[in-house]
Amino acid sequence: MKRLKRILRHFPALYELASLIIFLVEEAWFAAWVWMAPKRFMDQSHRSRSWNFETPDCQEFHYRVLSVLTDRIGLDRWGDALEVGCSEGVFTSYLASRCRSVLACDISPVARQRAAERCLQYPNVCVGLLDLARDEVKGQYDLIFVMDILSCIRGRNRLASAVKKLETALRDGGVLIYTDNSMPLDILRSWGSHRWWSSFLAMMEPDDCVHLLKTRCRLQLVWREQYLPDLKGGRDNMIALLQKPTAIRGKTDPGSVDRLVVGMVPPRS
Repeated sequence: MKRLKRILRHFPALYELASLIIFLVEEAWFAAWVWMAPKRFMDQSHRSRSWNFETPDCQEFHYRVLSVLTDRIGLDRWGDALEVGCSEGVFTSYLASRCRSVLACDISPVARQRAAERCLQYPNVCVGLLDLARDEVKGQYDLIFVMDILSCIRGRNRLASAVKKLETALRDGGVLIYTDNSMPLDILRSWGSHRWWSSFLAMMEPDDCVHLLKTRCRLQLVWREQYLPDLKGGRDNMIALLQKPTAIRGKTDPGSVDRLVVGMVPPRS
């Protein structure tokens, strides 16, 4: 395979086409699994250790997310947080010391068990099972983290239904923290304008997902950045913060985002 890639690099058009075909096959396989049997797929992925969120690169990204959020809402205790797609609880452990309470959820029972074991030392952390595409989101939260998880919900209608649940669970003045990665950069730069395959795979790019969050939900974008935009052979990661305005006498206060983005709603006693 490596030899074939070296040969194809001498023929840029063929190399780009081969990269696109490989991407489409892999994404079609992934889309089929997360559509038909997401819990089974996630269980298998965790058993095989497909993801390792303790690598230096992952830790650097997590710290960047926390830094962006700190710049927006300050260092005071962050209130009640919901983390959707907590995996084995690595990021959950970072939230534990910053939030009054953390409900960390995942669709995978394997991930849930490992996250619970990792977070035993944190009395303010509760770990549960949640299939965002099918289950209702219970409770109200000051912060909701959906990091690299919305791309696992394929289909615009299913995704729109899921994000409406998140909006409902977010308190007025609360912040939704969204991250996800784009398609591989070499494909994005060579085939990015040809979006026919997006419908075929029922997938949305991060920019499209942010637009959905802004238009389908009562959320306002207060921060957006591309993380590692020039990483060769990799993918961009988007970090976006969206805030739910406060309501005054049943109406949305358009100025509430500007006032609250620098300081979260004070923790409730």
